[in-house]
Amino acid sequence: MIASDSRSARINELKKQRRRSPYLWISAAIVAAGVAWAWLGSGSLMGRLSAERRWTNFLNFTESLVPSPVRKSGDWGDALPWAWDLLTDEGFIALLTTVAIATAAILLSAMAVLPVLSLASRQFSRKNPFGVWSGKEDSGTSFRERIVGPGMRFGFVLSRAIPEYLIAFLLLSLLGLQVWPLVLALAIHNYGILGRLWGEVVENTENGSREQDAAVNALSTGRGRFATYATTIVPSSFNRFLIYFFYRWETCVKDATVLGMLGLLTLGKLIALSKGFFWDRMFFYVLLGSSVILAGDLLSTFVRKRLR
Repeated sequence: MIASDSRSARINELKKQRRRSPYLWISAAIVAAGVAWAWLGSGSLMGRLSAERRWTNFLNFTESLVPSPVRKSGDWGDALPWAWDLLTDEGFIALLTTVAIATAAILLSAMAVLPVLSLASRQFSRKNPFGVWSGKEDSGTSFRERIVGPGMRFGFVLSRAIPEYLIAFLLLSLLGLQVWPLVLALAIHNYGILGRLWGEVVENTENGSREQDAAVNALSTGRGRFATYATTIVPSSFNRFLIYFFYRWETCVKDATVLGMLGLLTLGKLIALSKGFFWDRMFFYVLLGSSVILAGDLLSTFVRKRLR
């Protein structure tokens, strides 16, 4: 208890001694003034509507977000049956479709990236990986370092440079309106992103770290490059891989929602159908998708803690 009090006192003392810059407060004041000017001003930024009209539109919009039964009766108890009807009608199926598309896409990306990281990594493709002498340079070593490695890294850049929406549109034109074009579009796009993120984990293995020592020991005993990568780097870095995996999975859920606006029954299609007419329904579907992101974040934290 005494140690805890001493630590708290030290933290409070450090907070008092820290440097205070007026930059943050000045920046916040400028942003607030800019927002107020854009909202209240009569310039072209907000169109020709008056401030009173814009405020009325805002109030009407916020009122339309209230479930329609509640607007009629004034009783928020009517919101639960309304939400349940939306969920059981098409909401639950759309939610499952959205999650299934995102999960299948990120799993395909991860399974495609994980085996090839040893080829794409500069650490493993060079003549002497991690500084361990691997024998006289031959044509295979030169080809791997100069052609295969840069080619894999260029593939990562190319796949993440093409928007998933464009890939999905092209695949839908070829395969028709079904789930797989969306899955493949997200998988191709996230292949490049996971390749970059996981590649950085491998590349930035610190000198003298446990991961590098294990890799050096394995290479020194004659173990191959891929075997060393699979038995030392992957297990020791798996927790960090999971961080990026779940981060991209959450993004895939949001992207699958947007791609559903192309016509497949996902949350995106229901949001698109509700927009402009049923703002309360649209808001419900947005919250439904957000709940999946929250659940995924909690699952990610739980899994990483267990593995740690």
